[in-house]
Amino acid sequence: MERKLALMIATWFGIGLIPPIFFRGMAGTYGSLAALPLAYIASFRIYFYLATILILFLLGLWSIPISERELGPKIDWKGKTRSRDQNQIVIDEVLGILIACLPLLWIHGNFLPAILTAFLAFRFFDIVKIQPAKYFDKLKNPAGIMLDDTVAGIYAAWLTASIFT
Repeated sequence: MERKLALMIATWFGIGLIPPIFFRGMAGTYGSLAALPLAYIASFRIYFYLATILILFLLGLWSIPISERELGPKIDWKGKTRSRDQNQIVIDEVLGILIACLPLLWIHGNFLPAILTAFLAFRFFDIVKIQPAKYFDKLKNPAGIMLDDTVAGIYAAWLTASIFT
């Protein structure tokens, strides 16, 4: 039961398990897209939004090591075998996109362009891994997995806020 729950959370209700259609590295994009409704729902109350971010971070720390073992070694989109932070684990992208969308709490009127900017900026920063995200990405533990996307989300939030507020 615990393993199934952890896998459900880490893959964001199975979104990370969807086979990529066009590009093999799309699981992170799927996870980010799937998090957008949560970002919208949570945005009605700032305390609820911040609590959601904290809970997701803690759920990620709990679910990632269990899910890594449950998934086992997988071949990633670069052709490398991974036994940690497999592409199917997308809870970190869910957290990152929620952080990236944080400025939406204060943006009124330009919601669609702002959420698109937050999404694209997050995906860019998540892929490029500007320091300290690159440092966290090299850590071989769940905290590093969650923190590199936290940093990417902060960068994306900053960019989105700079443009729309």
